[in-house]
Amino acid sequence: MTEEKKPSIPVPRIPKGRMETLTDGIFAIAMTLLVLSLEVPTLPSNPTPTIINDYIFNLLLPQIGIYIISFAILGGFWLNHYVFYGIKHVDNSLQWLNIFWLMSIAIVPFSTSLMSTYGQYQFAEIIFALNMLVIGILYYSLFNYALNHEMLYEQVLPYANMIKRSNLLMPVISLIAILISFITSVGTILIFLLVPVLLNIRNMANKKKQTE
Repeated sequence: MTEEKKPSIPVPRIPKGRMETLTDGIFAIAMTLLVLSLEVPTLPSNPTPTIINDYIFNLLLPQIGIYIISFAILGGFWLNHYVFYGIKHVDNSLQWLNIFWLMSIAIVPFSTSLMSTYGQYQFAEIIFALNMLVIGILYYSLFNYALNHEMLYEQVLPYANMIKRSNLLMPVISLIAILISFITSVGTILIFLLVPVLLNIRNMANKKKQTE
């Protein structure tokens, strides 16, 4: 007699709604906490114009600049999280990848504050760039995992390789920023201005290809 085959247990398909809700919440908190990187100074009771100008140009404006760059980067990643609308379902591994990605997002207020306070030192620049590097690598890994495990809608597949290549944007820029930190302290943070700009260019290019 042949043994009866036991019916295989179906692999549970987890709805992605909870993952998207958690992602939106973490981004909202991280982007709000960025404002804490702006330090309120302790000025003398009768500050001279020289002291005020020194505070504005040497402390306040650099802090505001770093705040804007960090906020724009997080905003760009939140806007580009739309690629996960192309995912049909998730599994535990993808959820854990997303959790680790969100952990790297949640630490951006700390690395931004570090840059605001100690931006003239290389260690602060490298920590900020490493934070961005981890964000970029995990973002790439999320989409790559979904692609390799057949979690994408069929309509997304023709654009999958293009999306994968564009997801390498942040890791490449982060590595360049780390190298620049050994040359100059200014270029390290300024190069990250390219991230939201290039993300928007990529979005426009994607929309153009989809309409052709």
